Order: sequence, then structure tokens, then C-alpha cells
Amino acid sequence: MAASPRYRHLQTAAFRLRPDAPLQRRMYLLRFPEAWKKPLTTLSKPRRDGKEHRSVPIRLLNEVLAALVPDVITVATKATIGEQAPWIYSDTEVDTRALFSIVAAWVRAYSSDRKKTTTLLEQLDHGDLHWETRDINFTTLTSDPGDDEERAQELYRLLPHVLAAELSNPALCHEHYNPPDPNHDPETEDTADTEQHSSTPRTPQARSWFHRVPAPQGAAVMNWPPHRMPARPLSFLLRITTQTRAFDDQPVIHLSVGTRRWAHKDSKLSFNRDHSVYLLPEVPWIKGIEKSRSFLVAGIESWKKPAPDTDEGFEYSARWSGGKIGRILADLGLDARLPDPDDIKKTPARGLTKTDAAALVYRNGMYSFDHPVAPGASLADKVPLVDWVSSTLSPYLERIAPLPRGNKVLVDRDELKAGKYGWVDPARLRAAIAETVGPTLGVDIFYDTRQTRQDACTTLATLLDVDLTEAIDAAAAATVTVVTDELTIVLTVRPVGRWGGSLAGDESLIGVRDRLQAAVTTRVDTITDSLGTADLPTVSIVEIKGRKSYSGKLRAADPKFAIKVGLSRTLRLSQCVTASRPAGVDEDGNDIPPPKSNLEKMTSSWYDLLRQLGVRVGDLPVKLEGTSITQAPAYLAFWLIRQNRRGWEGITRQIPVAVLIDPSGRSIKVHAPNVGWMPLHQAQHEISRLHMLTDQTRTPEEITRFFEGALRSVARQHPSLLLLTCAQNLRWGWPHLNNLDMAIDTIKFGTHPQNITRYPGLRHIRVRTTERDEVPDTYAVNATKAGHAPGYWPIDDRTYYSTGEKPHSAGKATLSASKIVLRWRKGKPVAASTKAMVWNARAVETTVAGMQPGDNAEDWAALAHGLRWATSHYDYAVSLPWPLAIARKLGEYVMPVELLEDLEEEDTSGADQEAEPQ
Repeated sequence: MAASPRYRHLQTAAFRLRPDAPLQRRMYLLRFPEAWKKPLTTLSKPRRDGKEHRSVPIRLLNEVLAALVPDVITVATKATIGEQAPWIYSDTEVDTRALFSIVAAWVRAYSSDRKKTTTLLEQLDHGDLHWETRDINFTTLTSDPGDDEERAQELYRLLPHVLAAELSNPALCHEHYNPPDPNHDPETEDTADTEQHSSTPRTPQARSWFHRVPAPQGAAVMNWPPHRMPARPLSFLLRITTQTRAFDDQPVIHLSVGTRRWAHKDSKLSFNRDHSVYLLPEVPWIKGIEKSRSFLVAGIESWKKPAPDTDEGFEYSARWSGGKIGRILADLGLDARLPDPDDIKKTPARGLTKTDAAALVYRNGMYSFDHPVAPGASLADKVPLVDWVSSTLSPYLERIAPLPRGNKVLVDRDELKAGKYGWVDPARLRAAIAETVGPTLGVDIFYDTRQTRQDACTTLATLLDVDLTEAIDAAAAATVTVVTDELTIVLTVRPVGRWGGSLAGDESLIGVRDRLQAAVTTRVDTITDSLGTADLPTVSIVEIKGRKSYSGKLRAADPKFAIKVGLSRTLRLSQCVTASRPAGVDEDGNDIPPPKSNLEKMTSSWYDLLRQLGVRVGDLPVKLEGTSITQAPAYLAFWLIRQNRRGWEGITRQIPVAVLIDPSGRSIKVHAPNVGWMPLHQAQHEISRLHMLTDQTRTPEEITRFFEGALRSVARQHPSLLLLTCAQNLRWGWPHLNNLDMAIDTIKFGTHPQNITRYPGLRHIRVRTTERDEVPDTYAVNATKAGHAPGYWPIDDRTYYSTGEKPHSAGKATLSASKIVLRWRKGKPVAASTKAMVWNARAVETTVAGMQPGDNAEDWAALAHGLRWATSHYDYAVSLPWPLAIARKLGEYVMPVELLEDLEEEDTSGADQEAEPQ
């Protein structure tokens, strides 16, 4: 067997502007008319505090523009009185009469009071819409954009769109070629054969022509028509963003490569979220709008359409999302010209045409079976596409050279592995539990099926090497006490009862949060009345129905969060599990044992409960020999538990938390507002009690003061302290983490930065993830191959990328498995497979933002990189350094982020259902 390739460099899909190549374009800017703002604020519901609205919410208007007007870039979600911020950019002067007609339809859709609407429209004048000409020289970004902040933001916003326009030139396409036979050796062939082979032109197996598509940030292009039609429809999606880095005033262009899977069969639509439909009309739908090759995008959703002739009085159908959009389209006379949403749902393959396309994006759950295309783009497809972009944009961009591999190891992974829950001796694990929570641990197993009860007892017995036969064999509820030299375990096994079932919401309450909070509170009271407060530190396994049982309109009935909160009120940490698959009998009457996955999943649940307790076996194996770090640090992590996970700007429901870990890694303490420093397993209960689903609002100034106080309270306790932060999570609450606001070796909690030496022994590392494409696609390379490899990779003397290894769960993923072209396996060609599993390493950017005199930044970056493997419950690298990973998990008992987002989208989409015109 050939040895695995060694990768000594990391290639990034990142580029710099060429300073020697001018890149100039004429663009057009439209600002939201100031004269419109005051009248339009009357469209909003009155504020609870009685104050006047100062801005107009125009998110829906922007969505309509994205559905009807190609090549416009909306950059504002609200129009604030007194501000002249940009609203729309375009590379053409869109007819303002066409735009005004859309605005007027939007106003009429918002108000059911015709008299009010008429009065309001009389105050809006089409003549207030003025395009401003902007002659933009993007090369100023490589020199000095000046002090004009709006101009600088303009350059960063528009550059991806200009590059996307270049890639979508109809004269250009990417050609997909079969890879050469790796066993082909020209030296063994006849000269004539070699010459003939080299002169034979390669034949592309497919071609990709790209079109611009709307993107939530930056710009994007997508190939059309789709590949692998008609049975396996897919497109490649290239996202382009302009980014900055800390301590660097030069822009960096990031590229991310993914796929779009298209629905091609009758699809089940969600009631909670809309489904994107990409539209490419042959003829513009609105007079005055020019034809374009760029896609439009709109959403469709499921709804109950009145059907008097049916027994139920309704039937499930599809409509344009949100109700209001449908009325806007009808108002504009487009409801008959646009594709019928129900036709898109039932026969989506008809929309996958070269022109007049109406392509429904596939999302998991839309079919009762797996889509024939697996998600993601493997390196076999990704690398050629990145190379094509690099070549196509080479007149304007230069690709950043591969990064060298760092060679320092400060955290010994072999020693780490020896202390993980799945590898450690049970006696040592029992001792570590006792050291963390005391000599006695309470354990509850709340089961609904006999198989789950048996699996939970069996896996716990194996994990701790104790005899639980009595609990396994008991006919009903049982309490078993097991005494070992290190730890006493009090195990209670009993049926979960009614409190493990679905939530019942109070429909008399209007707000989504109010209904959810009422349902959670009721369930909490039921659990506390049933169980009472635990006398011991206790962990609980709870069997509930799976996520599929709470999809669609039943989403609000999901009890998982309420159960976790209710058990927390009784001082129990918990992990919910779904029913284990039982044993069976084959056709010949032979017994079929339960699948091994039952025990694997249950074991992972016990691991997670130990994680929640803060159990660690053995000290963190930090090796400082040969480094500038003279003393192992303690670790301080700051995090914001926030309601909205999909965006970070303008969020008010946020709870700041801080996690402190001593140098050994065995003492984990947590601090939050009104919660002093206390051990992890206690702090989770207290934070949940004080902050669960509250409407607490905090300004950035308040959040910053909390973090400053947390740092001051511990800074002098530890002679060496490493502060870890995540930019995407914290930057709204702590603006100092924005690249433009950061300065080397400083820390700023107010308006004035302080040198980090004011806090002796303090170092600060800020990380960024691939969220919002702030880290580009990356892959490891050597002289002949591209692949994935764990390591850290210096970008400059302060910033590094960190990559992890492929986990066991992705063992079936193959680097060379293209969705388009063949691959070679053992010297034989293998046909392209759209169903092959894809796994790509996601790099984490690590910036050593602050350090003390005499420090070496690479030492601290290597330490932060090693901490990605420091979790005790998981054998592989996690997405964040361990202290930040702990901080992020604290939100599980505070805010059900995913559930709230689902319910609030459902509430928004269904708000106008009764008013929908027939």
C-alpha cells in the first residue's frame, strides 16, 4: 500500500487585488428618499414603549425587488429618518417608474385600510427616486480609500459583484475534464505513442456556464443549466466576498465553492420556512426592466388553501411566501405571468430549463427518500473550479500563495486521547467524577421503551465498570446504589411519564416567544412537582420522540428544551435520546440483535452528560519546552448566548457569559449577569433559572462592561491567562473585535484602547470561523495532490489558519469522488457518483491579538490550535478551541435558538393567511 501523502502547505481560495491592473467600473446608487420615511413609518405596528418609529422596515420590499428586478444590490434593511445611507446599487439605471410601481404595490400590501393607503401614496412622489452615478476605481483599496467611510464600504460591497459579472460572461465557461490515469507512465511508451497521446486534445465531460444569483452577503454565481439532468440535477455555486484581516488594511477576496441540489419530484414544503425558487425569465415581467442573464429569487411556502368541496374544507397547496408577496405580485398584475407556486412544488423538474427557469432548491425533508445528490463539493470538483476562477480573474486578482505548515506541538494529542472518556480506565473516570461533583453521583434513566432502558443501563455499566444487572432486570421502576472505591452511584430507573410528551401551547397568547415560554413554564412546573429537587448532583437520560415527530405545524410541540429546563430546575443535567431500535426476527425465525448504533449513540449521550458536569481525567498535557511560554496559562473564554443564530447585527436578546478554566483543565467555572463564578455543573442551573427565554436587552456598552468586569475579577488570580474570543459571536456586543477597530497588543472595553501590559500575564486570541465566508475554502497540497490535513498554517506573524482531521463519522467521504467526472481506483476508472459522501475541512482563523513583551505569537497560536482536540467527550478536533466550545454549549439551557427561529419564521409567514385574497 502506498504511503499517505504528506501535505506541507495549505492552499486557500483567497486573492488580492493586483495593484498594477486598474479595475474601474461605473455603478449607480439609489438612496431611499428622505421625504418618504416619515409617512412610511405609519406602516409599522406601534412600539410597546410608545415612542415614535425612526426607521422604515424595508426587508420585504428588498425581497420583492430580488424577485422582480435583476442585478440590483440592496444594502439596507431599514430606512432611518435623517440618514442618507445607500439603499440600492446597480450596474444599470433601472427605470425608476418600474421601481415606483413596486414600492406602491408594497405599500398597498402592507395596509388593509384603503383610505390610509391612498393618503400615504399621495405623499410619495416618483420624482424622489434619483440614481447617482458612481465611477469606482477599486484599485484604491490597495492604496488608500481615504477617510470617506461610505466610499470605503461601497468599494468592499461592490467588488464581489463586479467579479461575479466577469465570471458570468456568457463567452466563458468552465470545462470539466476526467483526471489523468495516475498509473500512466510516458517513459514506458513508444515515442510515437507518446507524441500522439500528447497531441490529442482532451475532451471535456461537461461545461459550466455561470449566471449571477442573489446572495445574502457578497456576490454569487451558479452554473446553468444544471448538470446530471434529469435524474440527478445539481449546480455548482461560487460565493465571493471581500474581507479584511486584523492589522491589515488590504482587502482579501474569499471564494467558497458549494452545490445547489434541485428538487425534481413532488416536494413536501415546510410550514416553518420558505423555500427558495431561482427564476430566469425569458422576458422581464415588469415594463421598464431590461432583460438579464442574472437569476431572480423568491420564496414559496406551504399553506392551507380553502377548498369548500373537500371534507376538511381545505387542501395543502403552495404560495409565494409571506402572504404579502402574493398580494404584491397580484397588484402588479404578475400573478398570472409568474410560475404557479403549486406547479413548482408538484412538478419542479419542469422548471429546470435553460430559459424561463423556475428552479426549486432542494432541502432535506422535502422527499420521503434521500436526494440522489449528496450535499457539498469534493476536492475533485472544488479544486478545478478554484483554479478556473483564479485563471479567469487573473487580470485583476493574484492568488495568495500556499501557506507553510507550522511545526510546533504544544498539546500532546496522544496524552489527550488517553484521558478521553472512551479510552480512560473506568476507575480513573470514577475518580474524576468524584473530584468534580463530590463522592456521590445521582443518575436517572427516564425511559419510554424497554430497549432504551436496557441500552442506557448497559452502556453506563460498561463506561463506569459497575454491575447494574438489578436495574436492567427490574420489572418496573428501580433504584440501585452502587458503591466503588472512588464513587458512589445512585441510579434510578423509571418510565418518563406524561411530562416526556408533546408541549401544549396556549393559543390565546399572540407572540411566539410568549406561547413558547408559557408552554415551557407549564412543563417545568409539571416536572418539578413530579420529581422534586435532587439531593445529589444528578444527570438524566430522557427518552422522547425524534425530531421528525415535531416537524411542520407540530414544531412548537417539541418538548426537548422544556424538559432540559424542567430537569435543570430540579438540579438535574439532562440529555434527551430517541427510542433505540429493538431486536427483531428474520424471515427464517432467527433472532436479529439490536444494531450496534443503539449502544454507540447511548454511549455518546453519557459522554455528553459527563461533559456537562465538567469532568476531566488528567491534566491538560501542555508542553512548553522550547517555547516562549514560561508558564501554562489559565483559560478565559467570552461568549454571547443569543437568540438569532443566523445573523449577529442588531440583536438585543443576548446573555454574556464567561468561562474560566485553570491550567490543569480540571476546574471549570462560569460567570454570567447576576451569577457569580461557580462550577460548570452548578452554573448551568443558575444561568437557566435567571435567564431562560427572558426579554433582557443589553446594549454593546453593557455587554462590554460585563466582560471587562469578568476579566478584572480573575486577571490577578493567574500569573498567565489566555483570553479566547470568537469574532462572529461577539463583535456586535464588543466592537473591539472588529478588524478595523483592533490594534496590536491592545485591549479596549470603552472608547480608549489600553496596552495589554496593563494586565500582566494576559494574552488574547481571537478566532474566526467560516461563518459569513470570513474564512475561505482551504485544502492541503503537495507537489502532486490536494487533500486535507490537520495542522496550523501561518498567514503572517500574527494570524494563522487551523485545520482538523477527518472524523470517523466522515470515513466514507472520498476526496476524488467527483459529481461530474470519473475517478481512478486501484488503476481502474470509476464512474462519477453524485451520492458519494463529501467532507471538507473548515479552517479556523486564529489571530494572536495581544501578547506580552518577549512572547512568540506562533507559540500561542499553536496552543490554541491544540486546544481544538482538548474536549474529553470527542476524539477529534472540534470547530472551536475547547474553552470556547464549553461557553457555546451553555446556551442549551437558556434559549432554544433553532426552535425559536423555526417558530418565528412560521409566525411571520402565517400572519397574513386569513387576509390572503382569493
